[in-house]
Amino acid sequence: MLPFISPDDNFHLNLGIVLIVTQTLGESSRGALKLNNERLHIYTYLVKNPVKLNLFLNVLGKGSALISPKDAYSVTSISSNVDPLFDRRNLKALITTLVGESLISVIYKKKDGFFYKLSDSGLEKANQLNTEYFYEVRLLCDTLKSTLSSSTSSLNKALNQVMQKEIISDGK
Repeated sequence: MLPFISPDDNFHLNLGIVLIVTQTLGESSRGALKLNNERLHIYTYLVKNPVKLNLFLNVLGKGSALISPKDAYSVTSISSNVDPLFDRRNLKALITTLVGESLISVIYKKKDGFFYKLSDSGLEKANQLNTEYFYEVRLLCDTLKSTLSSSTSSLNKALNQVMQKEIISDGK
C-alpha cells in the first residue's frame, strides 16, 4: 500500500493559511485586536472545511459562503476529520514558527490575553500568497469577517452545534 500524505497536514501550506487568517481576521474594521488562540484555531479549521464553515455561518445567522463544487462534494465534506479541533500542538508549532520568523506579532492585553496580528514582513509575505488556493482561502476568510463581533463563547457554541448536527446525521 502506498503512503498517503494529506495536504491538510503540510506545514508550509498551513503557515500560509494562518498568515491569511491573521491578515484578514486579526483586527476589526475599527482596529480592535480579535485573533486570540481560540479564534485562530476555530477560523483555521473552518477555512479548511468550507462545508462546516457554511453550517457555522448559518447557525450564527450570518448567511453563507460561496464554496466551490470540489469542496462541496469532496471526501472531506462527507466525512470530515475533527481531530484538528482537539490538536493544539499543531497550531502552537505554526504560531511559534511565524513569531520566530517575525511574521506575526503577539500583543498581550492584561484583561484579555494574547492576540496576533501581522508584522510588516508578515503582511508582505501574506500578499505574496497569490495562488488560486490562497485566493479561495481569502474569500472564505472574508465571509468570516461578519463573526468578528461575536464573542468567542458564541463561536464555540456555534461550532459545537455544527459538530452535533454532523454526529446526528452520521448516525442515521
